[in-house]
Amino acid sequence: MPDTFKPIAVEGGKANQKVERKLLMTFVDVSSSGGSSPEWELQGRSVEEASIEYNHDASQTADILGKVDTDVAAAMPQITMDPNTLRAGQKLNAKLVDIERRGATSVLSTFKVLQVYAFLSDAGAGPFEADTYDNCTIVPQSLGGSSYVGMPFDLYLSGDRTAGTATIKPGTGGGLATATFTPADEE
Repeated sequence: MPDTFKPIAVEGGKANQKVERKLLMTFVDVSSSGGSSPEWELQGRSVEEASIEYNHDASQTADILGKVDTDVAAAMPQITMDPNTLRAGQKLNAKLVDIERRGATSVLSTFKVLQVYAFLSDAGAGPFEADTYDNCTIVPQSLGGSSYVGMPFDLYLSGDRTAGTATIKPGTGGGLATATFTPADEE
């Protein structure tokens, strides 16, 4: 089976150009429960560093001939958003505060997440490779801080993935970018 990957490309980029971190985008659906279409809110404002930690478990065994086999378990991806400073107008943070205040911890495992790889496309200009994950878990770690109120959280991506593409619309008036996702089977 041939590889089907998209090239790493940056709009207006040159050979060997490094990919900026802002091109790996994490959105969370903040629409009302039962909403017919997702409302994707970009995460990461005030976060200085965030990575998708794949958390593969790997084990190695040597046979009697001295050959080594490696077994790799499925990924259990996790993203930590820390610090995560609360800002007026942020819907995800408002939902997380509400969930914690109500003690509704079962709701923490009902989020839909969109991961956009804005560096994977044919020409670097989009649409970009993307995946949605249903039933993701977002776990707030604390609420407080010194000068500003923060709520760092861990986001656990589920294995319920749909591949596709996303188009990105830049934010206006200081707002963050928004996304539109198209599943691969609808492209």
